[in-house]
Amino acid sequence: MDPSIALASRLLGTLVFGCAALGKLRHYTEFVGVVAHYRLLPAVVSTPVAQIVIGLELFVGAGLIIPTTTLAAAGCALVLLAVFIVAMSINLARGRVEIDCGCFQSALRQRLSAGLVVRNLVLMLLLSPVLIGPAAAAENALLPGSGLQILDGLAAGVIAFILYQVLGQLLALAHPGRSA
Repeated sequence: MDPSIALASRLLGTLVFGCAALGKLRHYTEFVGVVAHYRLLPAVVSTPVAQIVIGLELFVGAGLIIPTTTLAAAGCALVLLAVFIVAMSINLARGRVEIDCGCFQSALRQRLSAGLVVRNLVLMLLLSPVLIGPAAAAENALLPGSGLQILDGLAAGVIAFILYQVLGQLLALAHPGRSA
């Protein structure tokens, strides 16, 4: 696999999970409430679960850029996204679409929708090259590949993150009157 693809995936994951964790930290009390509103766990564990999610997102954000933790961080990212998909899907099946998704990627709230589930599935697909890319082949370089491959990977990662943010904004705007 071209190292630029794995680098783009690593950068995308770092930006998505890092920004999500920072957003949750900025709106910590609201995030704890979102965890409780999912009604999947006893209310008493909402705060510890929120803290665990934030901690894992911080690990993913930092871990994807550290060569020795890249694979663990990528695996953690995929598990987190799968858990988020299951939690959203359960609430969508219950007809509970009015709760905030808890993504905290933007200033706009995002109520639950099939679009968010698809967005997370696509993100899982985009992060999967990290598991089979140069890091998985035991290359421990922070920026594997030639100069052009590094430039390609960085540019592709930033562009993918911008597109991810635009999609998030569009999904949030699809439901007017839901501003933070």
